[in-house]
Amino acid sequence: MAWSWRRTLKSLLQKAETPRAAGIRLARTIDWSSAEPGRDTVLCLDRSQFIKDIEELRRYTALNWVTLNAVKLKTRQEAWVPAKDREQGYLSTWLKEERCQTLRPILAEFGKALLEEAGRTMRIDAVATANIDYWQDETIKLGCNALGIPFLVLCRENYTIPWTVPWMHDHLAKSRFRFEGAGLAVFSEATKFSFAPGFDDPNDIWVTGAPRYDRWMDLKPLQESAKDHITLITFNDPGYMAENVFVEVAEVFDRVARAERQSGCIWMVKCKKKGDRDEILERLGTTGDSPLTFEYDVPLFELYPRSRIVVGYNSLALVEAMLTDAPVVIPCWGETRAPRKDLLIDYDDALVQSVITFAKSPVELADLLMRAARGEALKRGTPEQRRALFAAHLHVPERGTTASASVERFVRHYIERARAARRKAA
Repeated sequence: MAWSWRRTLKSLLQKAETPRAAGIRLARTIDWSSAEPGRDTVLCLDRSQFIKDIEELRRYTALNWVTLNAVKLKTRQEAWVPAKDREQGYLSTWLKEERCQTLRPILAEFGKALLEEAGRTMRIDAVATANIDYWQDETIKLGCNALGIPFLVLCRENYTIPWTVPWMHDHLAKSRFRFEGAGLAVFSEATKFSFAPGFDDPNDIWVTGAPRYDRWMDLKPLQESAKDHITLITFNDPGYMAENVFVEVAEVFDRVARAERQSGCIWMVKCKKKGDRDEILERLGTTGDSPLTFEYDVPLFELYPRSRIVVGYNSLALVEAMLTDAPVVIPCWGETRAPRKDLLIDYDDALVQSVITFAKSPVELADLLMRAARGEALKRGTPEQRRALFAAHLHVPERGTTASASVERFVRHYIERARAARRKAA
């Protein structure tokens, strides 16, 4: 009851606060800790997954990548934007129409004030976010356009599951979305093709690859004696449409882990995030004496090289494993025998079959787990075959360069273009 009262009071206070005051206050939460003087600065709207790319861009580029929490940005706008209008893609269109025209000046003032206040600490040369059409980012886009700051996107999603391309084209058509920022960087040609209908100039979509993989490209394998993990990548979320098979896989994982305690292996269930872990623990009802370890924040970059086997389904995490020598196993029964259009990895492809093992039943999976726990080498394919499968899904930079360097060229192109426009207007 007290919590509900406090929430109501907070909502009333937020509605009473002017958009300008709210923008100034939120700007003061920006994390500047990584910034260095004398560099161009990109303000990033920090989201899960996207932060992986930001961290590598900080490591490999000569730009400042400072962050504003995207959840705070979203939550603050909920005082003005009704729930019915918080639609990805659609709000951008509705702000130009009668439906949401009255919101446009509010969001423009909020975004502009936020950027101006940020500029009092350090000049903001560009803004970067993780997708082209998040409704909560429209305010920043409006502020950027008013101030002549490039609004850029480094898409955190990669569209190589066959159904995703026509779905995105349909979404862009239905929402009548047109990208009104400066440019988009994507991880693959397939993703560029997915977004192209929303752009006036397809040259403003750059295929850069994913900075989050730069450190993976020359990863050296560990000695076999250092490999002590048996790893399950969760696919419990309803979006995978394989919840029943996930439970079966987890039960097999637990059963074999109990039987192979003497192996000394760490039986790791790698969850997406804390909520995913909590849901799985509740669903499985795993008892306290289970040898399974449930984690959500251990980096795959550290986990995969130590893994004797990686089990998962329909996840880019399995493609990432191709940059290591960890054997990959995909359960292939029931819901996980999905139509090709729904699968990231083509089960019938000869290259896939050369590097990935398909367990056709819980019994086969149990056997593979047991063999891995006992130190038996499972199918891996050659490093060249594994790299080829990775490259089929994500752009690989030319040898001697990085995706981060490509993103830096992308960002600097639009910063210089904005500066040239300002000089011309002066």
